Amino acid sequence: EFMKNIDKQEELQKQVGMYFDQALDPQSKDEFLQKVNSDPQYQQAFQHEQLMRDSIKKHIHRPGDPSQLIQAIKNQIGKEGA
Repeated sequence: EFMKNIDKQEELQKQVGMYFDQALDPQSKDEFLQKVNSDPQYQQAFQHEQLMRDSIKKHIHRPGDPSQLIQAIKNQIGKEGA
């Protein structure tokens, strides 16, 4: 029974991750969302993953203009080559 629960938990985490990574095909996505709506354990895992990913997004600084990043890299390469 204990091992079944571990396997179920691992499968749940895998499915949640695949959903948020947009790695599920449409049918699997629909089946997953039905489970989220009907199974409290799926709901909890889904909400936890959503909170974690939102938190990470808020705390990671990304440059607004990609050309600034490209120029910074070129400048760094130019300094190292000199």
